[in-house]
Amino acid sequence: MRTGAQAIDWMMHQINHPSQDWRCKCQSSVRQALGLPAWAASAKIAHDRTPKSELHHTTPDKVPPGAICYGLLNHTYGHAWLAGHNGNGFSVDYKRRGQIDRVPLALPHWTHDQKVIWTLWTPYGHIKP
Repeated sequence: MRTGAQAIDWMMHQINHPSQDWRCKCQSSVRQALGLPAWAASAKIAHDRTPKSELHHTTPDKVPPGAICYGLLNHTYGHAWLAGHNGNGFSVDYKRRGQIDRVPLALPHWTHDQKVIWTLWTPYGHIKP
């Protein structure tokens, strides 16, 4: 399992050197950034499998780098993206279809009231900085 810093580095590399077409693969991109095997078929399922005590709903400035962010608005499958630094993160399909890009943590289409649902929990252990 990669640390949060290593996952951010992995995402930054994917921006210019994608290893695959990331279209509709948000949950897959986050788990691969963390170096983990699959644990859910969608972001919504991953969110729902996360213990409630491990989910946080805060403003972007309180989200630690390397955390998994979840958006459940407006879509059956939800959305997952990785927190970066300074209120930014990394997401698929937000700026370019099938690509990973740097994005604001509070994604207008996926967050409510500029707050982000996030976790450091995975079924394989907690994400370390």
